[in-house]
Formats: sequence, structure tokens, C-alpha cells
Amino acid sequence: MKKMTLGNRILAMLLAFVMILTGIAPGTFNARVVKAADATEQRFNRIYREDGIVQVINSIYQNSDSILTPKETSHRIKARKAGEVTDNSQVSDKVDIDQIVKEGITSASTFLNSQNYKYECSGASDWYIMSKLRTGQTISDAEKEAYGQSAVSVVSKWKANQKPTDIARVALTLSAMGKDITNVGGVNLAAMLYSSDRLEDGSNELSWTLIALDATSQKIPADAKWNRESMIDALLGFQNENGGFGLFDNKSTGVDMTAMILQALAPYVKEAKVQTAVDKAFIYLKDAMDEEYAYTSSESAAQVILALACLKLDAVDAGFAAESKGIFSTLEKNYRVKDGGYAHLKNGAANAMASYQIMEAYEAYRRFKASEEGYWDMNSLKPSTPETPSTPETPNTPETPSTSETPGTPETPSTPETPSTDKTPETPTTEKPAKKPARPVIRKAAAGKKKATLTWKKVKGAAGYQVYRSMRKNGKYVCVKKNLKAAKYTDKKLKKGKTYYYKVRAYKKVNGKTITGAYSAIRKVKVK
Repeated sequence: MKKMTLGNRILAMLLAFVMILTGIAPGTFNARVVKAADATEQRFNRIYREDGIVQVINSIYQNSDSILTPKETSHRIKARKAGEVTDNSQVSDKVDIDQIVKEGITSASTFLNSQNYKYECSGASDWYIMSKLRTGQTISDAEKEAYGQSAVSVVSKWKANQKPTDIARVALTLSAMGKDITNVGGVNLAAMLYSSDRLEDGSNELSWTLIALDATSQKIPADAKWNRESMIDALLGFQNENGGFGLFDNKSTGVDMTAMILQALAPYVKEAKVQTAVDKAFIYLKDAMDEEYAYTSSESAAQVILALACLKLDAVDAGFAAESKGIFSTLEKNYRVKDGGYAHLKNGAANAMASYQIMEAYEAYRRFKASEEGYWDMNSLKPSTPETPSTPETPNTPETPSTSETPGTPETPSTPETPSTDKTPETPTTEKPAKKPARPVIRKAAAGKKKATLTWKKVKGAAGYQVYRSMRKNGKYVCVKKNLKAAKYTDKKLKKGKTYYYKVRAYKKVNGKTITGAYSAIRKVKVK
């Protein structure tokens, strides 16, 4: 019998004390263990089942202010029956995460390199090329040129309503090559993203847009349809009370989407609202793990590891691993394929998507441990001088601002000619346009008996709001409330069982004129 650790002795003593004094029946109790922030084991890593007496449940409750500053953890323990607990488990070998990561990248890379991907702009090739470059592998100038020409050909056919995830994927691949995404054959991919009407389609579009724009710190014009703040607010609207995030709303949540959104929010975690959302999300992600630190697919585990790395969190300290096992070792045990690559499901065949996502996750973690730039941070690769004028054209996008704030060498306005008259006018001939109100973010769209209630976040500086309704998502919208002061509206006398679509915009008054902002994302309500 090996000697019990201090934490385990505390656990056993607590159980015995409670049971002896109270004669309590089998049930569930709280055990609190205080540990240093840099402790190598922030959780119990064994399940105690001595004659079925005690079980340490996997749920973790963070008692510090934030997951970003781990100081203590609480564990739920279940008493199955009264009795004495001893630890007869064998001493487990310490998991070498660094070695797992190194070998895992090699395994995934070996499999992916055997798949004969072409250097052309397409979904599968894009992810392969980007992950290959981010793991330090090289491609030839000829291969870069081939991809670049293919990207120009593909992008030139895009319309303004192209899927934002497609735009972001190509932008990230080009960024990994060190190319300027504001000029892809004259097309500004950054402008297509922040001007898109389709970011409201779901959280996937928003998260990938943020990641793609932040990868090379693209500037967004003040009058753009979207800015970083409105994207963040819209993303936070997809979070459920359980901490998870949904794809199309905040009702159906998932591990993959939650971890993906955490990667997009990572650069903004110092903002209070973002940190609160991140802390709730980590509780959700921990509760989704089983007793072996496993998720239902390899991609889910990969996205969680990537999120940890983006937030600069160690897997052990954050509660996703212990010295003897954890998310890394379980991933290797369940999904690593002997001849190279990783499977999507446990003990399956090697799969391309699983392989490149795990390779991305491992590389992100390696970069974090080595204090290198983050996986999605490609600023060091950004060309110092844009390859085109600072105001590239975006195809079929009338809303694209005429002046871009794309970094590099911004265009300097020419000096105006001196007027023919000696008298200087008292007022300028052109006035600076008033700044539009920000885009509202609808927090809740609830159905009632023959009514629908919308609530949204107040827009700073707005004088009021306008609410629009339609019977079809892409149909004609009618203004049902024109001058609303509150950030809430109930639409009454609706038809039972019918589905309605709503959008809201803010307005303000400037010199007697009404200045309106961009519409919110469309929300659907099916009336009871």
C-alpha cells in the first residue's frame, strides 16, 4: 500500500469525520482543497472506489476570481456507504506532455503529407497548408505562387454575400504565407469580412472573422458595418446560462463551438464581460469531460487544447490534466493511429480533419510553453509594405468604405489648392459626417402567448431604437416601432404558431437630423 498524499488524506479524513459524527447515509459532499497557483496538480486524479465506499466526481468548481488565476479547487465526492477509505492504487508514471506534443505533431504531419494535397485554394488544401506552415514546415516559392494564383482566381468570383468562414479561411492561409489579405487580385478580404451581412448567420462566422482580422491586426474603419466590439457583443449573445456556446443560438451548446469561441475571445479576456464569459465556459468544458479527461471526439479535445493555449493556460493548472493522466494522454490513447495521424472517433481510422486539428492544437500548446507568438498571431509574417494601394476594391460590395484603415503605408491626403479668393471662408466647405450609433445586440428573443418580446444591450449615445419585423428572414421588413426609448420591446396581437423575424437599429439626433446605425442580427421567434 502506498502512502496517501496530503490532499487524499484530507479527503479521507473529511469523509470519515462526517460519517462517524452524523451517521449520514450515502450521499454527495463538498471537499475543499487549497493549493498554490503554480501547483502541478490542481485536482484529484484518481477515482476512489474502495468496496464501493467513495467516488470522487469529476466536476470542478473554481473558487478563485477567475480561471485565469487558479488558486484553489473544490471537488464533489460521493459517499456510497460508511467505511474506511484506503488508497491501494499503484503509483502512476508522470505524463510527459512535451513529448506527447512533439511526437503528435510528427505523427499528424506524416499522415497529412502522405495525402498528396494540391497547392490550390480549396477547403481541404487551405487547412493543410496553413497548419503545415504554422508548425514550422516549409513550402517552396513555386507552391506559394501556385496557391496565390489559385486564390486570386477563386476570390475574383466571390460576391458580397460569400460565406465569412470561406473568406476567413483563405485570409488565414494567405496570412500564414506572409501575403497581404487586403489585396488578393485587387480584392480586400478584410473589408469583405467587416462589411458582411452574413456575420449574423451564426457564432462560427463571428469567431472566424475575429480570428482572421486579429491574425494580422487589421484595422476596421469607424463607419464599417461591424467593429470588434459589436462582434464580441454578438458572440457573447450565443452563450447559454450553463456556460456553453451555441452555433445558431444560445440554446443548443457544444464543446467544439465553445472552445472555438474562446480562441476568438482570447485577445480580449482582460475585458470584464469577456473574462466572466470565459470563466463560465471553462466550467462547462470541464463538466463535459468524463472521468478520463476525454470528450466524445478528438476534434473536441483539440479545440479545448487550442483554447487553453490561446488563453495562455497550462492544462494541468487549469484542471484539464494531472500528473498521471489528462486531456493529452487520453487523446493519444484513444485517437492516435499507429501508422500516423489521428482518428475522429475512438480507435478509428486516420482522418484528415482530426489530424490537422490536433496538429494545430499541439503546435499552439508548444508555442505557449516556449513563450512564442500564439498560433493565430501572424503579425510577424505580415508584409511591411502592402502590395497594393491602401484602398483596394471589394467585389460587389457597395457598403465597403471608400477609405480603408488597412495598416502598412496609409494614404496621405493631397494638399488642397489655395482658393482663388483672398478671403478665407469662416466655415469649411465639407463637414465631417456624424458618427453612427453602434449596432445593437439582441440578448433575448422570447415567445409568449400571441406575442414576442425582444431585449437588447443599450447602445451608448443612442436617442432611441427602431424595431423591424418580417414573416420571412430575407423578406421585406416593416418598422413596427419607430421611436422606442427602452432597450426592450413586446410585439403583441401576433398569430398563434406563426414565425416572425426581427431586427433592431439605434438612432441619434444630430443638428435636427436622424442618424441611424447598422441593424442587429436577425432573431427568429415562433409565437405560442
